[in-house]
Amino acid sequence: MINFFKKLFKKKTNIEEKISDTNLACALLLIEVSYSDFEVQNVEIEKIVNFFESDFGLSKEKAIWLNNEAQKLHKDTNCLRRYIKLINEKYTKKQKINLINMAWQIARADNFVDKYEEHRIRKLSELLYLKHSDFIKEKIKTK
Repeated sequence: MINFFKKLFKKKTNIEEKISDTNLACALLLIEVSYSDFEVQNVEIEKIVNFFESDFGLSKEKAIWLNNEAQKLHKDTNCLRRYIKLINEKYTKKQKINLINMAWQIARADNFVDKYEEHRIRKLSELLYLKHSDFIKEKIKTK
């Protein structure tokens, strides 16, 4: 009986199960960048979906699904730490730098980088334990 209750309380919720997926964690961070200037442009969302296809190797349908799931989760999320922690545990430095590059490209998708977008990308790069020089290099690469 005690084991039953232990198993019952150890079960993960749907959100916690989704968090274990690094693609969803990255998607949520990219959605966060697009929302940081308080104006989500369609071109930004299209760019995010294209990244899911090209960089994550997903089909168009799965990329759209991932985008929708990340947006739903973003509305209910008030802290990104668990997602950042997952990326820090699973990603190499090169993969993290690539993620920051994607973030810059999303910020530039509407041909204007808002100060809030830049601030969000700077914070994400710090939380991913990247050097400031990596942040700057990726910013320059996307110009």
